Amino acid sequence: MTTLTKTPQGAASLPARAPIECPIEHPIECPIEHPIECDVLVAGSGAGGLSVAVTAAHHGLDVLVVEKTPLLGGTTAWSGGWLWIPRNPLARRAGIEEDVEQPRLYLRSILGNTYDAARVDAFLENGPRMVSFFEEHTAVRFIPGNAVPDFHGHAPGAATGGRSVCGAPFDGRELGEAIHMLRRPPNEMMFHGMGIASGADLWHFINATRSLRSAVHVGKRLSRHLRDMVFHGRAMQLVNGEALAARLLKSALDRGVTIRTGTPVVRLIREDGPNGAVRGAVLRTPKGEWRCGRARRLPGGGRLPHAPERAKSCSPKPPGGTSTGPPPRRPTPATACAWANPPAAASTPICRTPAPGPRFPVFRTATAPS
Repeated sequence: MTTLTKTPQGAASLPARAPIECPIEHPIECPIEHPIECDVLVAGSGAGGLSVAVTAAHHGLDVLVVEKTPLLGGTTAWSGGWLWIPRNPLARRAGIEEDVEQPRLYLRSILGNTYDAARVDAFLENGPRMVSFFEEHTAVRFIPGNAVPDFHGHAPGAATGGRSVCGAPFDGRELGEAIHMLRRPPNEMMFHGMGIASGADLWHFINATRSLRSAVHVGKRLSRHLRDMVFHGRAMQLVNGEALAARLLKSALDRGVTIRTGTPVVRLIREDGPNGAVRGAVLRTPKGEWRCGRARRLPGGGRLPHAPERAKSCSPKPPGGTSTGPPPRRPTPATACAWANPPAAASTPICRTPAPGPRFPVFRTATAPS
């Protein structure tokens, strides 16, 4: 079981691996003139950041993940946990084969003049490899979305299924004490604290009063949830984006990745002026600034916080989702395409529901990169 250590100021740290020179039990007490050295510094603990951390650690690098909020998982933990990966291994195992030209044609047709051939080719080649890597070498598992059609069904190259995967449900008990560092989905996405997975699970809940099979399924889920609440004080049947974030967190811990919460990046350390190569960053802690030097890379985490006005129209974001650090040099391929060409995003009409508290005022049409 993973042991979680908290500093007196509330910043939390998960187990470290050598060679981290700063005492891991009290990271915020390290003065700036004595920097921690790592091979890879990751800013943000959503799916993007944790994926980078797990991959780098798998290849033997020392990795430090810093998260500016007290909780881990970022916006991923609030998401549906779906990924659009054409020609993915799960679809192929189900007998769904397609030529790579079809998803390429689809992307070209919906992206218009924002279509970047080199980036699209890299995505189409490496997306299936990514799914295979995480399934073979980490705690990440996926469920197929072989019946999920593309959002723009009338566009050339669109498919009626076989291009989507979702994070598989996860038993939160496998995280040990680290489960308490994982961000929970908003109450509006849960039933009395219990997450409901999209797909078959949701279908059973909708049909619980009309189908004996569905009623049995729902009864088992509710019984398990009640037991978890009694013994653990929270749901342990994690689904959707929370399950994906939990699986990535478990994979990171299994590989000795160092994770610090409450530690935003405030500025980068560069060689030879403002346009030089990044060699580290200055982090903010409750006791002042803390320097992380010798980092070979600084992969970025979430992108929406760097464009708050755009984020308002994209999706609800968890508390603390406002950027405090330097913006990325350029957005990820998916966000670049979707933001430059809003019709390339997926829109889902949902109810306007007043929500008390500071999180977000209403549910409205949610837009996310396709």
